[in-house]
Amino acid sequence: MRLRDRVAIVTECGQGETYGVVWARALAREGAAVVLGDRDGARATAVAAELVAAGARAVGRAVDVGQRESCAALAALAVEQFGRLDVLANTHHLWHDLRRDDASEEYLHEVLDYNAISILRTVRAVLPTMRAQGRGRIVSLSSIGAWQVGDRLAADVARTGDLPSVAYPASKVLENGLTRFLATALGQYGITVNAIAPGMIASPATMARLSAAERDAFVRRTALGKLLAVEDTVGALLHLASDDGAMTTGQVLIVDGGLVML
Repeated sequence: MRLRDRVAIVTECGQGETYGVVWARALAREGAAVVLGDRDGARATAVAAELVAAGARAVGRAVDVGQRESCAALAALAVEQFGRLDVLANTHHLWHDLRRDDASEEYLHEVLDYNAISILRTVRAVLPTMRAQGRGRIVSLSSIGAWQVGDRLAADVARTGDLPSVAYPASKVLENGLTRFLATALGQYGITVNAIAPGMIASPATMARLSAAERDAFVRRTALGKLLAVEDTVGALLHLASDDGAMTTGQVLIVDGGLVML
C-alpha cells in the first residue's frame, strides 16, 4: 500500500462517479486517510461514510475554495483528525455546470478563479504543515482543454464575427502555469506539484453533450481508438501522490489515449 499512514485532502466530490469520488477511493485503497471537501457538505459526508464503511479512515465537510478561510479550515481538519497532511488533490473544477456560451468578462473571471486561482488558496492552506513535515504531494486536475483540441473557437469566430467564451481553456492554461510556478517555489521543502490533464471522458453527462458524429470523431482522433473512463487517471494520480513520484514535479501529465499528440 503506497500511501499507508498518509493523509490526503480531496477538494471536491461532485455528483456521481466523478474525479473526486474515484480519486478518493483510490487514495483510500492505498492506505491513506482521506479528508473530503465539497461545496455540498452533505455530499462530502456521504462519500466519507462510504469510504469508512469499506474500512478506510475518512471524514467529510463543506468547503468553499473561493474563500481562504474555508480552505484553511479543511487543512486544519486533516491535521486535527489524522495528525498530518501529505497529499492535496485539487479535484474541484467547473465543467458540467459551465456556461459555454457566456463570453462576458465577469464569467471569465469567475471560471478563472474557481478552476485555477483557487489552487493558490488550497496550497496556502496545506503549506505550513507540508513544509514542517519536509514533504508533500500536490496534484491538480487539469484538462486537455488547455490545448483546445479541435476547431470550435475558429469556427465560432467565422460564424459570429466575435470571440466565443474561452473561460474553460483559459482557466486550464493558467492552472498549468501555476503548477510549474508552485513546483519551483516549493521544491525546496520536499513538496512536489503536478497536474493531470485527462482527455475526453466517456461519462454519461459528457456523452450527452455530444452527437454520435462528435463522439466518433473524438475516438478517431485518439491513438488508442477509444475514450477514457475516470478510472483511467488513477494510475497517474497514485504515481504522483506517492513516493513513486518523488522526483516528478512541475509536470502536467496528459492522460488522453493519444489525442493531443495527434
